[in-house]
Amino acid sequence: NKLFYIILCSILFPLTQLEIDKDKSAIKWKGTKSNGSYHDGLIAVNNSMLNIDSNNILIDGEIIIDMNSIICTDIIDLVGNQNLVEHLKTDDFFSTTNFPTALLKINKVTAIKDNDYRVNGDLTIKNQTHPIEFIANIMVAENMGLASGKIEIDRAKYNIKYKSKSWYPDIGDMFINDIFELYFNLLAVNKDIP
Repeated sequence: NKLFYIILCSILFPLTQLEIDKDKSAIKWKGTKSNGSYHDGLIAVNNSMLNIDSNNILIDGEIIIDMNSIICTDIIDLVGNQNLVEHLKTDDFFSTTNFPTALLKINKVTAIKDNDYRVNGDLTIKNQTHPIEFIANIMVAENMGLASGKIEIDRAKYNIKYKSKSWYPDIGDMFINDIFELYFNLLAVNKDIP
């Protein structure tokens, strides 16, 4: 009966699958220190899909983030820039050799007003998965979708311990804030449409 229901729903309420165009999409990251200074940069998406219903509403999807693509945009000095990027790739932070991708699985999308939606999902970083919620501005029309917003992530939950006050409460003023931010602007298109 359950299989019949799934097949019936797929016939009555067909879904369109949109693929995120990684060349025309951007994710900006920002990490802040205890003194208010910060570093920021960009990170790319890989082979990510969003499912859209017949009313052009986002239902669910998966966004794969390429952790090895991370770059820094605020440090002008090339050596300092490269040192930071390489440090972010080590076990102190994202351990990209062992965990080359992160995954955002979108489970539920709830309309708030206008084009703003509450998105609930599961975020996996370094093989640690935790629920996450954020607000996104989403517009879908003509086999194309645009989404923008900000995600706040508590790195301490994902075993990113370096200078974390959650892991090292006696660190004093030398800590890096556990919350880091991702600002996303994503373009998704129907690859089946020529």
